[in-house]
Amino acid sequence: MPSSMRLVTSPAVPEPPPGLFSNCIVVGAAIHVSGQHAGTPQGAVGGASMLEQAREAFRRVVALVEAAGGTADDVVKVTIYVCDMSRRAEVSAARREVFAEPLVGSDLLVEIDAAADIGAGGRRAATRPG
Repeated sequence: MPSSMRLVTSPAVPEPPPGLFSNCIVVGAAIHVSGQHAGTPQGAVGGASMLEQAREAFRRVVALVEAAGGTADDVVKVTIYVCDMSRRAEVSAARREVFAEPLVGSDLLVEIDAAADIGAGGRRAATRPG
């Protein structure tokens, strides 16, 4: 039997215009949070501070997870998009305030993120490197 889907809102997080997308959807025990940021109609919370904008984005993520019945400890995946990689340490500092270590080591040069849907098939590479 398919899991039901429910939309979740939090008074602590501004909602997008109706019909555009949802900030948070719960399917079964899985909580899906759309990309959160520090934007408001008046400008970014934290101004030009990457640290403060990251803190606000994390605050919104956690508020939505909690509104859905979870906690920060229940978060199993976070994807962060940083516009200025020279300032990534500020984002990492905000992340450490919310989530436990480990973070990716500074000696790593590549990280690859993926999602799979069992049985979806159809996208196999013609040849695979040896």
